[in-house]
This record gives sequence, structure tokens and C-alpha cells, in this order.
Amino acid sequence: MTKIPKLRKEISITRIHNSELLDEYSWIKQKNWQEVLKNPEKLHEEVKNYLNEENNFIKTQLQDQESLKETILSELRQRIKDKDSSVPMKDGNFYYYSEFEEGSEYPLFKRLDLLNKSETILDGPKKSEGQKFFNIASVSHSHDHKLLAYNIDYNGSENYLLSIEDISSKKIITKEIPYTTGEIIWHTDNQHIYYIALDHNHRPNKIYKHKVGTDYKNDELIFEEKNPAFFCSASLSQNKKYLLIRTGDHQTSEYYFQHIAKGQKLTSFAQRIEKEEYEIDHNDEYFYILTNSNGCKNFKIMRCHEKETSRNKWQDFIIYKKNIFIIDFILLKNWIIYLQRHEGLNQIIIQNLITNESHAIQFEEEAYDLGLLHQYEFNTDWIRFSFSSPITPRTIFDYNCLTKEKVLKKIQEIPSGFNSDHYICKRFLCTGHDGEQIPITVFYKKDLVLNGNNPLLLYGYGSYGITIPDSFSSNRFSLIDRGFIYAIAHIRGGREKGQEWYENGKLLNKKNTFLDFISCAEFLCEHKYTSPKKIIAQGGSAGGLLMGYIANERPDLFLGIIAQVPFVDICNTMLDEELPLTVTEIPEWGDLKNDKKAFDYIKSYSPYDNVKKQEYPHMLITGGVTDPRVTYWEMTKWAAKIRDFKTDNNLLLLKMNMDAGHSGASGRYDYLKEVALDYIFCLKIINF
Repeated sequence: MTKIPKLRKEISITRIHNSELLDEYSWIKQKNWQEVLKNPEKLHEEVKNYLNEENNFIKTQLQDQESLKETILSELRQRIKDKDSSVPMKDGNFYYYSEFEEGSEYPLFKRLDLLNKSETILDGPKKSEGQKFFNIASVSHSHDHKLLAYNIDYNGSENYLLSIEDISSKKIITKEIPYTTGEIIWHTDNQHIYYIALDHNHRPNKIYKHKVGTDYKNDELIFEEKNPAFFCSASLSQNKKYLLIRTGDHQTSEYYFQHIAKGQKLTSFAQRIEKEEYEIDHNDEYFYILTNSNGCKNFKIMRCHEKETSRNKWQDFIIYKKNIFIIDFILLKNWIIYLQRHEGLNQIIIQNLITNESHAIQFEEEAYDLGLLHQYEFNTDWIRFSFSSPITPRTIFDYNCLTKEKVLKKIQEIPSGFNSDHYICKRFLCTGHDGEQIPITVFYKKDLVLNGNNPLLLYGYGSYGITIPDSFSSNRFSLIDRGFIYAIAHIRGGREKGQEWYENGKLLNKKNTFLDFISCAEFLCEHKYTSPKKIIAQGGSAGGLLMGYIANERPDLFLGIIAQVPFVDICNTMLDEELPLTVTEIPEWGDLKNDKKAFDYIKSYSPYDNVKKQEYPHMLITGGVTDPRVTYWEMTKWAAKIRDFKTDNNLLLLKMNMDAGHSGASGRYDYLKEVALDYIFCLKIINF
């Protein structure tokens, strides 16, 4: 029998608020952790050896599934169109798009001219040669279409190197500005770019202006955010008249703006007010503002003249409706287009800025995802949007706001074949522990008998106001076609039902997130979709916190748990203000350092601090050495601690990616190996 890995113990105690946090594994966090993120070779030898032991252990435990893994990998690959491309997007005299060649992990970035002649402007496969990890964050062409700027991450740490090339000659003009976020904004003079720099703690707090072809060390600092809790970003208004700089945390935002052609001084649009958010864009002489000001929790749209932007000059434009959540908006010369959510489903509303007439785009399916897509042009009547559902492949349409003409541009092709008529998708509400109605989306094969004997994968997230979309993923059908039911729990902490749904799943309401997920699992059992000990729960990052809670509190309900890059050591992490996200995440979780009530509450649910002597479900835990968001030591310590306490013989597997970060493998086919690992784990434990 293969020896189970065992991590050395070394006791450390943190004393705070008349309480103690005992940690026997904190030593694996290195003092030079920032260097490890940038270069995994600097990982301490003892820790590296231990992680390799864990990776070898998972291989031996799943070696009997190797043939099945290859079968599933083949299925996953066959559902991807090998030679594929995005829909070209018009910008002036060119149409820009990306394209995958046969067998390629990374795309080519290309464009068509008005004569339909194709040109490669960036060769992803060539740039990636010899790299274990490769991720292009953004590719941005200058407004005169002569230059190309792009950002590349070579190790998964989300430290991007920014370069600029001449499109025609492929000559590199600016080479590898380090430690950037991946955002690139071109000045309208085509000679300068703006970019956001990361500080020593991986926080985006400075914005620089760079003259193409010069030494980046001489770049002009145009904005610096002094508050470590606020992260900044930049953009151009859709009409390219203004540079817009946003700074904010999870509940407060502030914009600065500058007339880009006149080069005026950056000016605060409206000074930050705690717990008030706003987003802006510009058209004609007006700024349009998406905001939750004045108690409008689900947001409304206001506007003001460009010369008078203080809050007392804002006027309602799209009036507030409590039962409608406005998500986002796009401004065109004659149109405002906004995405809203009503009764859990997205709608696109199109309003003429001249006549004020409006109409909606929506679909009739029970559950679906509808989204507005990025576009370059401003003086146009055309927009682009995407539609999919759990059983409907992604479809892209162009839509004329004036004529209401809808043009189908692309339907996601599944080369191995797919018929949505063979599946059923339902969306319904279950009653939570406190009477709240929680949406659940469920999909499965049409011929499946609902007798309570079916294995079911239940996915959940529930943090940061992020809505888990009812979108299509071809990968899931490797489980569904083998008799699994797939379910998504739209729990509190997201914005599926608006801003209050988010607020009721954060801070001192956080346990609602976990209890909602448990209520969804129990509902699915009661209605014969599955039974206790036939459910496999899955969640990643903050969704991994959810996985940690249910592992401790309801091991009787779940057969298995897949915790991907799980945020489980919440007390230690939120007390460490040197970590990249800690300070900015206080509005999400609470101020453990200065608020005893917040500390006591978080400690009561923190997965790492509540591991206990009991039986645990089968568990697959994943992480990445270069992950700056959920650092490698969190899930490693957690797995070691559960091993020390659990009283069962169930599988506990830790898979650490030694060459990647938060998002896992970077290639479109390499990533499928991680999906296949999840699925063979599921299929093994249902027959364990």
C-alpha cells in the first residue's frame, strides 16, 4: 500500500481577541513567498518534496482510472472544434479576431481588411514555445491599426510582461514592461499607452503613461492609489474622448477622468462615499452613471453634464425599480444598451437616446445566460450579444438597434455531435433555512429516471456578488451522459436575485451561503433527484470556502467534495495584511484584526480552524504554486490537518500544479486534463 504523505508539524500560536489560533503547519509559508510566486524554483526544498509526494500519491490512488481518464480526455477533446475562430469584430477598416489552428493550445490573433485578406498580428503558438505555462492577458491594437500591445504571464502568478510590436514588420518596439495587470489602454495619439502596475504585494495601485519605444523606467506616473484596500484600473470612454480611471474595493468606487486630446489634469468625477458604487461612460456632452446611490441597491442609471459631475448634479435617466437589477451598460452615439436581471433571468434593454423609445431582447427558456459583448466602434447601430443555456451551445448574434434585425453570427459547434433535445433543463426554487427562496438549475438526460438513486454533482460559489451563469459547457456531458445529474445552487453571496442577495451572504450573514447550499442538497434529495451520500459538491476559490464548511458540518450529506484552489484558512489569511487581497477584502469578510465580533464569527466557520475528529467525504483538493489569490500553503495545510483528524478510509487527494496559479493550466487542451481528473474522481467514488 502506498504511504500516505505526512507533513511535518511545528506549532505556532496567534493570540488575538482573547483567543488563540493554533497552527501546526504555518512553517510552509516562506518569508520570501513573493519570490516563490514569481519563480517556483525558489520553493523551499522540504515543501517542494512534500508537494511532489502528494502529486505522486494521487497518481497511485487513481492509477486504476487511467484508461477511463484517457477515454474522458478523448471525449472532451472531441467536443472542441480543433480549428476554430472567434467572430471578427469591426474596427474601422479592419475586422479583428482570434483563431486556433489544428492541435494548437494557444490562438493566433488575426485581422481581415475590407478586401477580406487575412493577416496574423500575433502568433500565440510561436510565443509559447518552450513555456510550461503561457497566458496572453490582452491584445490591443493602436487606433491607427499600426501597433500592437500585448501582455503575457509565463508562470501563472498574474505578473504580466507588456510588450509593443509594429504590426507590419513584427519588430518589437517596447520590450517586456514587468509587473503589470494585463490591462492596456491606447492613447488616441497612438504614441502612448496607459498600463496598471503591481506593487511588491501584488496590488494594482499605480497607473503609468508610457511612450512607445522608450525605457519603461522613465514612464510617467499619472495616478497612484494610496489606500491599500483600493485597486485601480483604466479604460477609455466608448467615444474615446475621455481617459477613465477607476479605483475601489468590493463596496466603494471612485472615478477620475481626463479629456484625452486636451491632456487636462486628472479630476475626480465624484469623491468616494463608503458603500456607494458607480460606473461611468460618456456620450455627447453627458456622462452616464450606473450607481447604487441614494439607497438604490439594485442600481439605476443617472446622467450629468461633463462640466458638472458632482453628485448633486446627477439626474435620474433610467429610474430605479426595486425588483430589477441593472448589471452593466454600453453607450453608442445614438443608443444606451443595458443588461438587467429580472426574476433571475437576464434581459437586454435598448433605448434610443434621441427618441427615448426602448425595447427588450430576451429569451423564453427556463434557464439561460445572456450577455453583451465588447465592441470597438461608437458611431454604429449594431451591437453583439451571446446566448446559451446549460443544454444550448453558445450562440452569437449581431443586432441592429434601429431595425431590430438579428443576425446569427456563430453557433458553438460540437464536432462529436450534440442534440439538446436529449436533455432536460429545469430551474426552480427551494426553501432555505430562514424561508428564503433559493434558485437551483438542474439538467440531465431526458431518459433518466428520477428515483433518488442518481449521482449528482452540485456546484456552488456564493461570494463577491458574482452570479454563476446558466451557460453551456460541453465538458459536463462526460458526467451527464454517464448518468449524473448536474445542478447549480444560486446561493446567497452572489447577485442572482440582486444586491440584497449578495449582502445577505457576506460579512455577518456569510453562513447563509453555506446553509443555502445545504438546503439545495436536501431539496434535491427530497424530490428524488438524488439521495444523501450520492451528492458530489464542487466549488473553487471562495467556493472552496463553501466546500470546507460543508465538509466539517455535513459530511453525512455528501459522498465527495471537489475543492479547487480553496480559500479555507480564512482567519490566518485575513490577519496577514501583506498578502495581496487581504486589505481590499475586509468589506467582504470582516475586519478580523480590529473587530472581535467579526473575528469570532469567522472563526466559527473557518474550515481550517474547525477541522474535527469525524468521518469526512472523499475529497479532491487542488492548488497552484504560483497562485497569488489563494496561496499554495492554504490548501496544503488544510489537507494535512484533515488527514490528521479524519476517522475514515475515504480518499483525500491533494493535486498541486507546480507550474501554474489560480486558473490552472493555460492551454485549451492542457486544461482538459484537470477536468478529466475531477471526473474520474467522481466516477471512482460512486463505486468506491
